[in-house]
Amino acid sequence: MVPARTGTVTVAVPTVNRLDDMTAMARTLVAQTRKPLEFIVVDAGQGQDLDGALRQILEGSGIDYTYVRSRKGLPLQRNVAIDLARGDFVFFFDDDVELLPDYIEKAMEAFDLPFDPPVGCVTGTLTRPPPPGGRRAEIYRAFGLTNWVEHGQPELYVSGGVRFVTEPTEVIRVPVAEGCRMAFRREVFAHDRFLQFLPTYCQSEDVDFTWRVSQRWTIVQTPHAKLDHKVSPTNRIGYSNQLHQLIYAHYHFFRHYRDKTPKNVAGFARAELGLVALAVGRQLKKGEPGAKLLAKGITDGWRRVGRDLVGRPLPVT
Repeated sequence: MVPARTGTVTVAVPTVNRLDDMTAMARTLVAQTRKPLEFIVVDAGQGQDLDGALRQILEGSGIDYTYVRSRKGLPLQRNVAIDLARGDFVFFFDDDVELLPDYIEKAMEAFDLPFDPPVGCVTGTLTRPPPPGGRRAEIYRAFGLTNWVEHGQPELYVSGGVRFVTEPTEVIRVPVAEGCRMAFRREVFAHDRFLQFLPTYCQSEDVDFTWRVSQRWTIVQTPHAKLDHKVSPTNRIGYSNQLHQLIYAHYHFFRHYRDKTPKNVAGFARAELGLVALAVGRQLKKGEPGAKLLAKGITDGWRRVGRDLVGRPLPVT
């Protein structure tokens, strides 16, 4: 394995129609205390001069820049970047993040820590995480859905929901990594690639991939590498579609990676029930996404699960 202190770094970002977010991200990249060897942008958007804008920002930075077009799909776009990457370490970010100046430097330090098995994936820490703790997090935790806590141990629930830690005081081992902030040793990709188990966009594709990585490598979170995930509203999928995809993503994770013990089956059922119950509560409280869209999201999710159960999965493009 190449030591992180001497290894080269590729930064890769999949993007769709987020010119302003991408240019802001690129400015934080050229300001890094440890600059990457190369920056790969895999663009599935339309009608924006992203390539030209990024070239202007990167000019004179010493960072090799590659811009490629792709069909839409986070797993697909990431796999395109993997095939192009030349670095010993590959950092993936969402297009709406901004890095603190020493993010790459501090994340690379974590790769050389003496864990067994060796560290194959490093995730940083958000400067503005979702609100940790409180009643909302307790409800999500009770159903085994993704939630955040300030301190303690992270946890991967039976359905693939995750308890993330927002303020670790030291480098900690974590079960999976979040897609907006994950970096890998190049050797990881010899065995695993991102799986596009849903058409175009996937919920929890990062959990699916990094769970498989965790079977051969250690994944750690470092509090010393920080970034801001702004969560751009541009071109985000609607809540109904998000619900549909989460229902199926939980089923996909449970089907492929969990033992079907009575306890696990009950945990999976609780998570699916929780998704629906929370969605209904949101509709009653906020009127979102609307009764028809809510019903469509639930129906589409379970229709896709049902087709898989009878051996007729929908094609993934």
